[in-house]
Formats: sequence, structure tokens, C-alpha cells
Amino acid sequence: MAAMKIHTNIKKAKLVEKRQNQICVTAVKLFSKNGYHGTTIRDIARESGLGIGPIYDYFKNKEEILFEVHKRIVELNYDKIRENLIGIENPVDKIIRAIKAQFDLVDKLQGVYSLMYEEGHLLDLRFKKEIMRIEGNTISLFEDILKEGQKRKMFRSFDCRAAANMIILMNHGWILRSWDLKNIDRPHSQLFFTTDFILAAISA
Repeated sequence: MAAMKIHTNIKKAKLVEKRQNQICVTAVKLFSKNGYHGTTIRDIARESGLGIGPIYDYFKNKEEILFEVHKRIVELNYDKIRENLIGIENPVDKIIRAIKAQFDLVDKLQGVYSLMYEEGHLLDLRFKKEIMRIEGNTISLFEDILKEGQKRKMFRSFDCRAAANMIILMNHGWILRSWDLKNIDRPHSQLFFTTDFILAAISA
């Protein structure tokens, strides 16, 4: 399935990337501060330094901006994990590297991840399906590592797809449950806890 792209009135790809990034960065700042419903296109235009007209050259509406923010994060998440697996052969080392790559990104972009969970339900079904398609690629990365570990008798028998989802949820959970977990030393203690907990659960 081909990746969904937001239609723009501008033909120059580099300019589109630059302006869409400028708009998305501004939108995240305002959505996080004022909420999705408390932020208008005019607010984003003013804060980004673009006029109200130019914004509509890159996005039809506010929902498309929210979708683009969400899409960029799940794509970045997938890319970061893949990059950190290059040259790694051992499944145990792979799962450790994959957990750390995702954890580091979630920790760095806490506000964006919180926004995704809080406002993602507002997206149209076609946008949600595209996000789930991309996120599915990340789940498959973890799933493949787990299957490889089972094949090599390094991980015990379990449902790899379910386990892959649980690993991702654990990484996200530090943000979603931060109200109760805020007193745990972070970020290193959180990462070590997550890694040790998962390895204890999956190791043969």
C-alpha cells in the first residue's frame, strides 16, 4: 500500500517539506499549550510567521496538520529503530537496541507522544488507518526480532505479535503513567527497568 500524502498547492518538494515542518513544529507547541480544540489555524499561522493564506497551500485544515504531526512521529520511530539495528546479529542485542531506540525517542518527544494519545482519536478513519499501517511496521520490527530469538532458542515460546505490542506499550507507558511514575529516577532507571523486565519475561 502506497503511503498517504497530504495534497499541497506547491510543487517544489523541498519547499513543501520546509513549510510543512515549520507548520507542524508550531502546531505541536500550540496544541500542547492550548489543546487541539483551543488552537485555530489563524493561531498557527501567526505563531509560525506564515500568513493564513500560505498555510492553506500546505494543509486543507487543522485535522490534516494533526495527522501530519502524528505520521511524522511514527515514521521517525520506525526509522530510528531500524538505524539502531544495523550490523546487529544477536537477537538479545537487537531487542535491547530496539527498546533503547524507541525509549530515547519517546523520552525526547514526551509532549508530542502525549498529544498523539490525547488527540489522536479526533482523526478521520482514513488518517487513523494510515497511522496504524505505519505503526504496524514498527510492531513487525519487534515481532521479527522476537521470532528470530525463538528460532535460535534464546527466547521462550509466546505470541510474538502480542509481545511486540506490549514492549511498545511499556515504552509509551512511562509518559502515559507519568503522574504516578514521576518519582522514579529517570530516564536511565526507567530504561534499565523496562529492558530488564522485558528480558526476564521473554528469555528462555
